[in-house]
Amino acid sequence: MIKNRLGFSFATPIILLGVVITLAGILALFENLILGAALVVIGPFFWSSSYGSQIDTINQRFREYGSFYGIKSGEWKSLDILPDISVIKSKEGMTVYSRSNRSTSYIEDKYNVCLLNKTHRKRMTVQKFDTFEQAKTHAQELAIKLKKKLVTFNPKVSEKTRNRRMFK
Repeated sequence: MIKNRLGFSFATPIILLGVVITLAGILALFENLILGAALVVIGPFFWSSSYGSQIDTINQRFREYGSFYGIKSGEWKSLDILPDISVIKSKEGMTVYSRSNRSTSYIEDKYNVCLLNKTHRKRMTVQKFDTFEQAKTHAQELAIKLKKKLVTFNPKVSEKTRNRRMFK
């Protein structure tokens, strides 16, 4: 079983708010049991929520999951519908605003190892890396392990889309 947690479901400020709510709930338990218990239940929802992917190599199936309180949920699908593996460059970032409404953006490149369908229009991210070399090495190992083809990302353009672009 290949398990990869890809990230948190909420932004960093919301996760920190969840930690504060949890700590406030622990302190409130001494004064008001019901309020404290409610905060202790609500707070961890924010800092324990995450998402990721799992690949069951024995049964040849995969799923993308959402996890809340450590319980993963997502539909299992056959690996046969995703015959290719590729490394795809993406950007991740955030924008922070000051009190005078000026913004500062922080954007970084990430390299995602993805399982792709035949047309490369549907994909499932298996893992994220900071460098292309790390991602390519992981993709090569995964291709051997899952008996998939390592290809260059090249989505097929349908006839309908081609016609629409021609008349613009």
